[in-house]
Amino acid sequence: MTSMDEPDPFRAPEENGAPGRGTGWEPPGGTGAVPPPQGPPAPQPQGIAAPAAVPGPDAPGAGYAPLAQQQPYGPPPPPVMNLPYAAPFPVRPPGPPRNGLGTASLVLGVLAAALCWTFYLSPVAVVLGVPALILGAAGAARARRGEATNRLPALGGLWTGAGATAIGAVLSVLLMGTLLKVVEVTSEAGSELLAGAEVTVRYEDGLTVTMPEPELSTSGAVATVEIRLRNEGGDAAHLGGAELYVLVGERELPGRDVRLETPLPGSLEPGQNWTARYTVTVPAGAHEFGLDFAPGRDYAFGYWQLPLPGAAGSGEDGDAGADRGGDDGDTADV
Repeated sequence: MTSMDEPDPFRAPEENGAPGRGTGWEPPGGTGAVPPPQGPPAPQPQGIAAPAAVPGPDAPGAGYAPLAQQQPYGPPPPPVMNLPYAAPFPVRPPGPPRNGLGTASLVLGVLAAALCWTFYLSPVAVVLGVPALILGAAGAARARRGEATNRLPALGGLWTGAGATAIGAVLSVLLMGTLLKVVEVTSEAGSELLAGAEVTVRYEDGLTVTMPEPELSTSGAVATVEIRLRNEGGDAAHLGGAELYVLVGERELPGRDVRLETPLPGSLEPGQNWTARYTVTVPAGAHEFGLDFAPGRDYAFGYWQLPLPGAAGSGEDGDAGADRGGDDGDTADV
């Protein structure tokens, strides 16, 4: 048997017919369409796989992902002791009522109300009434918040302080007007004209001032000037702060050369008289004095011109002064 006659080991066994003769199965297309036999597929070359890493003795088994690295445990915490709860803070007890503002307001308000009706003490009432008003408002607010218990005294001090302040302010304005008012000279002599010896100068409140001719001392170095005052008005004349200035020509004598010997009283009641005396050092060559006199700080100045005894022309001046004095005296009597 030749090689052509040897059976194909890869040929499928025949189902029908004698062996080696056809199987009776024909593929589509007839016998001639049977494809030639093909050998086994050639083996594909495969790369050499890297050997798997051999796990260490402590490594996890295959198929398990390694666990994340964990920090080592610290020392165990101390045992917890079951302590009792701390006692709560004590509640602060409420303090005593704060009634000082209301009490002070009431005291000041009462004092202000007692003084506000007095004419000369009305400014003091204003000084006391304003704090009473402020403290009363603050005390009432404190009582409204529950910090004080004297709301009524606080309101009393507030209202008395307000009323005393209002009344005292009005009287204070009137008082200032009275104190600043100047009693003017109403007579022509002493204001528009210089008054001479024995000429009466009259003020608007009824006070009259008359000056006689000065008297010289034996040496002639000192002259005495008398000032006669009479209150012909209906109210007391307040004479505090009287002032006298002496002039020789245009020069005013210094204060050390004009000395008050008999001072004036503080006030002169209606119908009363008073004589004040001044001594004046006479400068050499002086023939007459010019006198500016105010009987009190509330009075305007009156103006006199008095001749000195023995001076040239003193007789003529004296006669003129006497004539003016007679005329003014008649006017004063009216």
